[in-house]
Amino acid sequence: MTDRLHINLELDRVFCHDEGDGWGDAEPYLWTVFFKIDGSTIIVADDLTLSGNATIQTTPGSHGNLNNTDVDEGDNVVIPAAIGHFDTILEPIPLSPPWDQLADPLGGVIGVVAVLMEEDNVTNDGAEAGHRALNDAVRNALNQIVSTRSLTNQDVTDEEINGFTSSIESAVSGAIQDQQNWFENLWSWINPDDSIGTDVFLFSYSDLESGGTTNFNRRWRNEGDWELFGHVTSTVMCPAEAVDALLGSLYSSRTMSIERSISKRRVIDPDSPKDLCKPKLSDKELVQERLQINKLGRVLDLTALREFRDGPYREYEGLDRWWKLAQRDLPAVVGTVLRHTELREPALVLSAFVNEFSRNPDIEFSEETLAAARDFFLLLKKHSSRRRLAVDASRALTVLPMLSGCKRHDVLKVLSTVPPARHPDVPGTGARISKPKEVRDFELKIGLRHQE
Repeated sequence: MTDRLHINLELDRVFCHDEGDGWGDAEPYLWTVFFKIDGSTIIVADDLTLSGNATIQTTPGSHGNLNNTDVDEGDNVVIPAAIGHFDTILEPIPLSPPWDQLADPLGGVIGVVAVLMEEDNVTNDGAEAGHRALNDAVRNALNQIVSTRSLTNQDVTDEEINGFTSSIESAVSGAIQDQQNWFENLWSWINPDDSIGTDVFLFSYSDLESGGTTNFNRRWRNEGDWELFGHVTSTVMCPAEAVDALLGSLYSSRTMSIERSISKRRVIDPDSPKDLCKPKLSDKELVQERLQINKLGRVLDLTALREFRDGPYREYEGLDRWWKLAQRDLPAVVGTVLRHTELREPALVLSAFVNEFSRNPDIEFSEETLAAARDFFLLLKKHSSRRRLAVDASRALTVLPMLSGCKRHDVLKVLSTVPPARHPDVPGTGARISKPKEVRDFELKIGLRHQE
């Protein structure tokens, strides 16, 4: 299984062992370009090659961007967050059908290109031109590397990294000269800004999947003696955190209008059974709660969910079977919701219910919630490219009717005693539970029954 990873990559400080600037003090500046190659923009195509473009995060400034223009031997220069911080999610890289049935998604890579410079006679405009050239060179080099990768050739070699840095240095030098006039070029030729060092810090999924923090550093004995320090921290995202990140991104991108959803009833199919056409956003209090959470930058109340996990969840031994199912399917669920907008509305309704469920033992699994959950799993099953996810959606659809009208205690009791299965046994009887006829008819109508 390839997990989603929350990555925090930071460049912390530059230590000056020797400023190398004669009697004067040094004026270092730092260019950084963070990047990742992952499932947010990349897929494994039908021919098993990678398709898509790398994601890059550029950073501001040139001369003076370290906020210290008077650096001497023994000084530590703290790198500002705007230059040295990259916080992101490393998404699994999905495989196109039919390969997705044969192998798990690929792990991605993440890294940063760091160029440490020392200011002399290059103009501010010239330095900024070099900075723009750096950004373009990194983007082009990364996309060239992506275009040559495949399922059987995933690693980046040292030779490619060396070629990467050489092309960057050449592009930066040329851009500076093109930006400056002949006199400025002559002046900077007499005493150009010094390139202390360039390095690429690269971390693969296999480097990060175990979690924790890895420290790294690079020392350049060039134009003095300088050392760059940083660290990368990775954590496997739990299902609640992953869903919260997903739904938060949907809110921020304004992919749906909540006001429109209140006033209109979206129907999956005009001929679908009546109870599958319930309005999913009729409860204005739920919508108000969702709007308030959105203002706080959250969709799920993670604090309440953690308290629920450490309390009521542990009282029901069999719940871990459903929990493991959620963990296993999470990357595929996230990818499906991102690709198919019709899944988003029921997902947001369910998120509001989950918040209340974790806090309120008297909450009921209402008809509205049942309709949203049924819509979500039906659509998930319809659009999933992975058979395993379609089968697991069937398992959820089978147990849903047993939850209708139940309070939290009864919901947990049902889920702890009924195992995830498309046709589970009724606890204590040996009889099998079948999906309701209206669900079976609807699946047949939209072409899902062949997946049973």
